[in-house]
Amino acid sequence: MGFNKVYVLGVGGLPPSTSMRELDFREATFEAAVRAYADAGVEPDEVEGLFSAEQDFVEGISIADEYTPDQVGTRLKFNMLVAGDFLEALFHAYMALRSGMMELAVVESHARPSEIENYNDVLRSSLDPHCLRPLLADPYVLLGLDARAFLRSSGCTTHDLSSVAAKNSRNAALSGGPYGEEVTAEQLEEDPFLYEPLRRRHVARFSDYVAVVVLGTEKWGRRSDRAVELAMVWSSGTTSAAHQWMRSWGKMEWVGAALDRVRSAIGTNPIRAVDLIEFTEFSAHQELQFLSAMLGSDGEAVRMLRAGELDPGSTLPLNPSGGCIGNGNSLNSSGARAFVGAVRQLRGEAGRVQVRGARAAIVGSLHSEISDSGTLAFLRTGDAA
Repeated sequence: MGFNKVYVLGVGGLPPSTSMRELDFREATFEAAVRAYADAGVEPDEVEGLFSAEQDFVEGISIADEYTPDQVGTRLKFNMLVAGDFLEALFHAYMALRSGMMELAVVESHARPSEIENYNDVLRSSLDPHCLRPLLADPYVLLGLDARAFLRSSGCTTHDLSSVAAKNSRNAALSGGPYGEEVTAEQLEEDPFLYEPLRRRHVARFSDYVAVVVLGTEKWGRRSDRAVELAMVWSSGTTSAAHQWMRSWGKMEWVGAALDRVRSAIGTNPIRAVDLIEFTEFSAHQELQFLSAMLGSDGEAVRMLRAGELDPGSTLPLNPSGGCIGNGNSLNSSGARAFVGAVRQLRGEAGRVQVRGARAAIVGSLHSEISDSGTLAFLRTGDAA
């Protein structure tokens, strides 16, 4: 028996917001599900399973997905909670559909950091409790250490980091992101350092977000001319947040392992086949780290940035939606925002940030701000296959 192809049939979400407190998280999830089902042209009773990405410690609720089946209409059906990023849950749904376990599934994720009073303590709890946690009142210090290592190895400068942040801020101003603004790298260079060499607006601020995605096999994909193929998705990791002594500072080693699996699945190097990239950069240096790992060259990534080749309308638009810097760090839902943005690009529905002729895209997400692990997805339209 062969494997099924997997398609994105519908996406639904509420725009990222500095605070979504006008809606209860259940109401927000329900609204996202209604939009996703309408977009896909399917009914909830046709869905066979739910995959949700939530974390109890972030939600403040044990068994964080216990409310989700009611909100998306999958009560008493297959239900799987993935304690991680949205793309990790998407990976599990992809395997279920590709293997034939089911033919129609939904993936859901929501995050409301505006309601978390002590997120630094939450993140710090992921560190080793004996050797590292007692030393760091603020775990984001690790971002600064990693950024400094990347600058040293790549020849990148703090001005380059400001260029990344300025690009994403301007893109978000067009896409409607909550932190979008018309700003230049020179203006950002005046910001104070938060975690040297990272300045204040080099680090993504927080936003609330919720999204629901409907996936189906080819049987369902043939019914829609707007379906986008999820050609491959793969998770990889070289170190968790806890084991910082195992990581290669300044590098994203997880990308290489994930890239190899995607390359073998689609038969080509995805970086040469895509028209855009969406990536969850929680700080400016991570965007260049990710591209460096994709290209196999730190210097080439920096060169492309300085040449403007990552800007909208240029060679390889990177985070045309504005990324996390422009839209906010939505914790485990950050990958959902990036994924939905890429799907809309390939459908030609991205509005003012539409990449002309987009037929294939890479979506990447980190599993946390401070771990060397993540997930890579490759999306394409029918004429790009």
